[in-house]
Amino acid sequence: MPCRNCSCPSCVTLVGSSTPLTTEPPSELTQTNRAATNFEVAQSRIIIDSAEKKMSLLEAAMSDLAKQTTDIRRVIRLHKAVVSPLRAFPPELLVAIFVGYTNMMKNPRTRPASLKPPLSLMWVCSRWRRIVLDTPRFWTRISNSTPMVDFWVNQSK
Repeated sequence: MPCRNCSCPSCVTLVGSSTPLTTEPPSELTQTNRAATNFEVAQSRIIIDSAEKKMSLLEAAMSDLAKQTTDIRRVIRLHKAVVSPLRAFPPELLVAIFVGYTNMMKNPRTRPASLKPPLSLMWVCSRWRRIVLDTPRFWTRISNSTPMVDFWVNQSK
């Protein structure tokens, strides 16, 4: 069994090993003011170099793992979108839901100031945008507080 209180080669873990590099200087050097011998200085420099190399390798591996994690999360998100049950909803059902949402949002107590249907529904996805644009019911009333009055008028034709 290797000793734990010195810097002998049997205590030093090599870079790339699965065993962590945990060799500490002898306590008589860290807890006193005794100067290190030339041998102890040389051993410490070897350990520092080895630890810095291992740290560099670990940082590169962590960077690679972070990139892989980001890529995998993106793939998962895309596949979840593909299998979403909402994609199977017929347009007629979505229009009914959108109408209910629009009616609910007419009440100032239930509508946050930033949400203005039907425009907010059009920002969700291209399918919802097409359904909202193709439903004349959403374009029969003009809100005088919106800067898009011309848009409303054109859509209502």
